[in-house]
Amino acid sequence: MNRSSPTEPLRRSQLRRAPCQPAGQRNLNTVLHITDLHLKPGENDRLLGVDTADSLRAVLARALGDARPDALLVTGDVSHEGDLASYRRFAEILADFYAGPVLCLPGNHDRSAEMREVLGDASALDLPEWTLIGLDSHVDGQVGAELTETDMTLLERRLGASRGRYVLIATHHPPVEVGCPWLDKDRIQNGAELLEWLSEHAGVKGMVFGHAHQVIESAYEHLALLGTPSTCFQFAPRTERFTVDERKPGYRWLHLDAQGGVRTEVGRVDDYPLTLDFSERGRSAGRASKPN
Repeated sequence: MNRSSPTEPLRRSQLRRAPCQPAGQRNLNTVLHITDLHLKPGENDRLLGVDTADSLRAVLARALGDARPDALLVTGDVSHEGDLASYRRFAEILADFYAGPVLCLPGNHDRSAEMREVLGDASALDLPEWTLIGLDSHVDGQVGAELTETDMTLLERRLGASRGRYVLIATHHPPVEVGCPWLDKDRIQNGAELLEWLSEHAGVKGMVFGHAHQVIESAYEHLALLGTPSTCFQFAPRTERFTVDERKPGYRWLHLDAQGGVRTEVGRVDDYPLTLDFSERGRSAGRASKPN
């Protein structure tokens, strides 16, 4: 794979793709990646007109109707307001569809204590030949990413303690620009240094993230860089300011093979009746942040 400059918008790379296959018919670790759920506490609550709990159910039903993953990866913004009720809703919804291993990370809308109280505090997940390592890029009450020297030291320790021959790093914020200035200002600011450091570890094969509410597929050296669409609404690619897309709720399959290969595909609930209400946009238009 080719290196992508951390100062330029990401471009699609020639990542190997694979169709979803039932778990019993493949010699892979299969991980389902979902992100940016934005659950709200009330049964009738909406965000930009979207019932985010209903769209999450639709995503899980569609994805888990295709295949049964070995693990579920959730990269933040589980809740929109960081409240206990939203995290409980997530746990209840998930229990209706899936009972396997989960690695769940916070995003900028989440609150650490509340999320930890309901969902626990897992930081890594071991699979045959692979380890998924979570890198917490969020700070409570702050939109932008923040990675400190302490975070990097902790990541180094987790890499050293990894049981797998291969590693996939998961975080909420993108480590590079995605081509949307209003989102890019909140990326991991020291992402270039992070990727350069990770690329020196042959066993680290990629980095997956959310926050951008759109498909991102690129690479840095041998590292796959993969952003996944939201389970609710999407942001339009290459936009100067807050702009919602009409693409449907989505998810990503990650197929991790025993030789360190990463194969991937994005799925969408194409028949989901997405009805957007832009009356809420007035609170967010012109601001370099996600909707309130």
